[in-house]
Amino acid sequence: MIYDKRKGSLLNYIQLPLHVITENGTFLGTGYDENDKPSYILSHVKVNLENVNDLTFSSMSKDAILLDNKPTLTINEGIVGYNYKISDTETNYGYITVASTRIDITTNKITKGMAEFILEKQLRNIGNVLERFVKVKIAQPHYDALLYHFFNEGIDTIENSSIVALINAQDWYSITDEIQKNIKQNGKVNQKLANQKIKTAKLFSFVPGF
Repeated sequence: MIYDKRKGSLLNYIQLPLHVITENGTFLGTGYDENDKPSYILSHVKVNLENVNDLTFSSMSKDAILLDNKPTLTINEGIVGYNYKISDTETNYGYITVASTRIDITTNKITKGMAEFILEKQLRNIGNVLERFVKVKIAQPHYDALLYHFFNEGIDTIENSSIVALINAQDWYSITDEIQKNIKQNGKVNQKLANQKIKTAKLFSFVPGF
């Protein structure tokens, strides 16, 4: 991990600018010049941008969360699985509905497979909120990165997110730096938080084959 004091954020992956996916093409980071200005080349790989409501989570976001977290398989203070908050209605009925399937919670226990299935519902819920606030077309890697980011940051942070604001402004070259800001707690770099933000930035800039 390399902290970039100039930008107040982590240096993009191993001192190379992260790739940038835009409506005008996909640009691969090649390095920095003597003035610390990043350089890019246009890639032959075209990554399509789509309306948010036409996108759904992929294994990129789901697997990133599964790698970071262990599920809670016994309900504890209304929380189960991957930090899923059971609603009062679900408690009263005794099940959680995921894609028309009922997951029984009357025993106060679920399996790891059930937890992963509930996680898919959580990702869809985040996506539903993103549909309200992301006003421009984005790529699948952008979408998965946002799902991972707001799973960690909280769905209620989407509305006033500086990252979403940069996306809506189509300021594609600033977004991965913005993602990697605010990694300090009590004046020190929080390694876990830094790692999450590095992963988010790498997801956001993922280009197949590179």
